[in-house]
Order: sequence, then structure tokens, then C-alpha cells
Amino acid sequence: MATIQSATGPLETSEMGFTLMHEHVIVRWPPMYVSYPELFPRDERMKLAVERLTQAKAAGVKTMVDLTPIDLGRDPLFIAEAARLSGMQVIVPTGLYYQRPFYFSGRPDSDMTDLFVRDITVGIGTTGVRANVIKCATEPAMDPMNERVLRASARAHRATGVPICTHTFPANRTGLDQQRVFKEEGVDLGRVVIGHSDDSDSLEYLEEIIANGSFCGMDRIGLPRPRSDEQRADMVAALVAKGYAERITLSHDASCHIDFFPEEVLAERLPNWHHGFISSGFRDLLLARGVSQAQYDQMTIGNPRRIFEMNQPY
Repeated sequence: MATIQSATGPLETSEMGFTLMHEHVIVRWPPMYVSYPELFPRDERMKLAVERLTQAKAAGVKTMVDLTPIDLGRDPLFIAEAARLSGMQVIVPTGLYYQRPFYFSGRPDSDMTDLFVRDITVGIGTTGVRANVIKCATEPAMDPMNERVLRASARAHRATGVPICTHTFPANRTGLDQQRVFKEEGVDLGRVVIGHSDDSDSLEYLEEIIANGSFCGMDRIGLPRPRSDEQRADMVAALVAKGYAERITLSHDASCHIDFFPEEVLAERLPNWHHGFISSGFRDLLLARGVSQAQYDQMTIGNPRRIFEMNQPY
């Protein structure tokens, strides 16, 4: 057992329960709201977030790992309020996405590392909310600036012990590029979740990620592109059949609010892309393919808990 940080304060890992390892409360493009703050009606968005988190909780979800990086509109106070009002336990991130982070382009890498470490050990800005996971991303391929972000993330991870969860572009096998950089920085790859692994149709690629020591984040469940729910279930079941249940986490990469699309488009075109789909629909697809309840519990309860129990610097 370990004590980690959530949006609303310390959380014992023994109390995590069913955990989604790659989700979002809100995702938005910050520059728009600097110039046009009226585009984000906070009370309305809060009501929606609480409603959707409450629905996820009713579907059996107890803990959610929010992986919204700094430059996709991370809002720790919004997350904390939504968590309090819904009763959902939410773990808050630090880290940067794959677009070029202009603020850090001409600054030393230590500035990134120091900021991430402060978010984790002191709190995010003046909010008092502490991060307990590092998010980084590579798409469509690693470039020199992206590599700098990954190395800064790795150094912050080693200084604090909090896990790294990534965004990848599996078509270019960028999870392996991330693992190479992390290994060069001395990272224990067993503390890393390589995200969006279920976007791949290559079992060999995923087995290589696992052989290197990391978890495969099968975390776009409910999103019908580039693979259907049935194809994602086939891949998870194939990995489980090979004995890899202890190296898989499940999630959706869904949001209570995301400004990439009009709200009505999401409801119409992506009906399964929500925080309750794994427990309300995807589980049945897995069981029908021979995954046992114990293996399902391992992926949704045991593995997330184990990842966060390795919460010590080294």
C-alpha cells in the first residue's frame, strides 16, 4: 500500500478500486480562451462534468487518472471541484503534449523538469492541487524538441517516483522510441504505461513493448477509429491468452468535455466513447473471448494499483 495524491488530497492505493488509467475531465485549446473566455461557460461545463463522472461512478469506476497535459487546458481547480461534487477519485497530471512547447524551446531542459517536480511535490501553481502522474506524447514521430520533453519527463519521474503515462502514434511504433529514451535516462520501464497501444493492429509490436518491461495502455476503448471495439477486444484477448494480463491497463481516453468537436457530434457519432463503456459493454466483449473475470480485474484494479504503489524516487 502507498499514499498518493489525488485532486482532493491524499489517496491510499488500497482504496483505488476500479481505475481508468487514461482519461480526461476537460480538454480544450488554451489560446482560444485567453482571447474568448466566454467560449467556456464554466458552470455549464461543471454541471456536465459532474453528471458524467457520476455516471461513470455508477458504472463501477472508482478512480480516474486524468492525463490532460499543461498545454491542452489542464485545470486542476476545475478537476478538484468536479471530483468533490461527483465523488470520483481523480489523479491529476503534469507534463506536456506532442506539439512544440514554445515557452520551453529556448530554455534549459531543467526548467521543464523543475516545473514537473514542483507540480508533484508542492502543487500546481497556487492551487494546492498536486500532480501524481507525468504525461508525455510522441506523434507522428519523435523530433529533437519532443525528445527533450521526454527526457525532462524521465528525470522528473526518477526524482519523484510518480508513473509516466504516454500518448503514442502506433502506426509509427513510437512507443518503442519512447522506451528507448526512457531507458537511456535510467527509467525502470515497469513504471511506464505506453498509451494508445490498442490503436495498433500488430501483436508483435505490443509484445515488444511488454518484453521491454512496460504496460500496454489499451486506452482508446469505445473510439471506433482506427479500430472497432471488437478489434480492440480481439487484441486484448490475444495478449491475455499469451499470459500478459499483468501488463495491460484499460481505459477510454474520453472526456467530460472536449472542444475538438461540437458536443452533438460526439453524442451522435461516438456513442460508446464515455467513461462507463468498459464496465458496461467492453467487459462482455472480453469475457466472450475467453478473458476471465480475474484477468479483467487484474487489468482494471490490480495493475493500476501496482503502478501507483511504485511511487518512490530512485
